[in-house]
Amino acid sequence: MKFCSVTGCGNSITDGQAETTEKLFGKAFCLEHEKGARAEADIAAGALTIDTAPYTKCGFQIQNGLAVKVVGQVELTIDIGKVAAGKAKKECIQAGGYDYELMSNPSVDAEIKVLFKLIEQKSSAGETKKETPAPGGKETMEKKYDEMKRERVPPKVLENAVARIESLELNTETVLRYLCPDATIEEALMFLQVCKIKNLNPFSPGEVFLIKYDKTQPASIVVGKYAFTKKADQHPDYRGYQAGIIVLTTDGKIEEREGTFYLPRGRNAKEGDVFETLLGGWARIKRENREDIVVKVALHECIRYKKDGQPNRSWAEQPATMVCKTAVVRGLRDAFPAELGGLYDQSEMPEVD
Repeated sequence: MKFCSVTGCGNSITDGQAETTEKLFGKAFCLEHEKGARAEADIAAGALTIDTAPYTKCGFQIQNGLAVKVVGQVELTIDIGKVAAGKAKKECIQAGGYDYELMSNPSVDAEIKVLFKLIEQKSSAGETKKETPAPGGKETMEKKYDEMKRERVPPKVLENAVARIESLELNTETVLRYLCPDATIEEALMFLQVCKIKNLNPFSPGEVFLIKYDKTQPASIVVGKYAFTKKADQHPDYRGYQAGIIVLTTDGKIEEREGTFYLPRGRNAKEGDVFETLLGGWARIKRENREDIVVKVALHECIRYKKDGQPNRSWAEQPATMVCKTAVVRGLRDAFPAELGGLYDQSEMPEVD
């Protein structure tokens, strides 16, 4: 018996269905997800009339219906089909494998702004309409792209994006202008103090963010997993970590498994289908001259929900990855309290939609 390769599906499929989809797509899909695979293949092959020029002009690589680009140390992924369908940006964009919150990373925000401005221009001009040269006939899309990049650069700041970020002085004005416009001066000052004490750089991709989830609530200081592992790597006593998930197996046993693979119950599960239940995550942090620090967390205590009571997108689609990540972050925080005490990863913060 084979199973659909889509994470979180778990539907069993016939050998014939598996053979057919593996031959076409390189992976085995159930009938439901075969449709999605065909749609992605069509987009990748250019069968759908979706203009990918804005993405390639901005340096993105097109892969199976997705536009992918590494910005700093973050892999930015955009679902071309969802953008073409007019979905909200937060449904189309992921950074580092997680839903991207706008205004949380200046470099990524700048890339998104330029790209979507190009897409809007192409859409307003019409997909079948050719580019009309400006007077003189020498204006190209590359020149337009360069001009749009310059438009987002305020006066007296270097045009080059990286140099611009490096040239900024980290003060309350910078925080309120570039990092979190909805924050108060007091919240910006607190953020600056935490960055100073913990030696964190908000302009380093994926390191630390000031996020105002709700204007009626205090802003949250959120640290990316990258910052936790980076801080640990810098400590002379750090000797690495192991991590995984805790599952209820098909024979009713509780197993602590390294990694995040398990057999989840599919959405179209039928009586007799085999599946495992995800219960939580674990992590073992190793330090020189002391016992290993072992952390175990329960899924139901970690999962984050939206206002409608449903798990947020990351927890709904990647529960094993998220609960394992939570265990690692908590373990590193316990192992290095002086460096990481009081800091929280975004997976530990409440979701607000």
